[in-house]
Amino acid sequence: MRIALRLEYDGTDFLGSQLQASGRTVQGVLEQALESLFQTAIRPQLASRTDSGVHARDQVAAFNVETYLDMNTIREALNHYLPPDAAARSVHRVHEGFDPRRDATHREYAYTINNAPVASPISRRFETTVQTHLDETRMNDAAEILVGSHDFASFAGPKAPADSPTRRDMEAASATRDGDRVVIRFKANAFLHQQVRRMAGALVKAGKPSSGPESLAEIRNLLDRPERGATTTLMAPQGLCLTRIHYPETGTAALPA
Repeated sequence: MRIALRLEYDGTDFLGSQLQASGRTVQGVLEQALESLFQTAIRPQLASRTDSGVHARDQVAAFNVETYLDMNTIREALNHYLPPDAAARSVHRVHEGFDPRRDATHREYAYTINNAPVASPISRRFETTVQTHLDETRMNDAAEILVGSHDFASFAGPKAPADSPTRRDMEAASATRDGDRVVIRFKANAFLHQQVRRMAGALVKAGKPSSGPESLAEIRNLLDRPERGATTTLMAPQGLCLTRIHYPETGTAALPA
């Protein structure tokens, strides 16, 4: 039986989503919970890789197991075994060939900035403070430049494989303000290592008072002349959250919302 989970986690105390030789990871605690429930070793596959300190409201994992338990019982039992900073929001039986990474059609991320003069002790785990007042309108104009099919090599991090394609289809990108918070949102078919945090850094630079129309030209140049290592501003991980992974509504790749 093939089963898929929609997971939520606070990434603060995880060294990322994927298993590592040492250190606490999302995949690691999920494996422990699955083994406790099913009394056998199970290796789940994850849809997207998140770095140390990055959060998720909708990570997707899939695994195979033989069981007579219904999906609600599995969800409740897994949440009993999972630590407080991770939870299975929903559990679904899927097609035997379902691949959480390859079958995903789009991924959405949000980057939250506290643009107040003082950092928030309550919200500090889930946002990054930028004390300089940001022009969210210019940031949104910069975000719109990123929409479309582009070579995003300039925004690739050091762990992006050197021989892998760097063209991605950006369906939507925006920056909006709600009081002291500025939220940057991206939706694309896939993302490169550190791409979102580096794009967010470029948008923050565009939004600062010292920037002008030339900051928008800089972003166009990064797309028109893609070069690995061209961006050096990497926003802190705690402001980043994987908010949604999309799948087809029907067919072998389907996964309910």
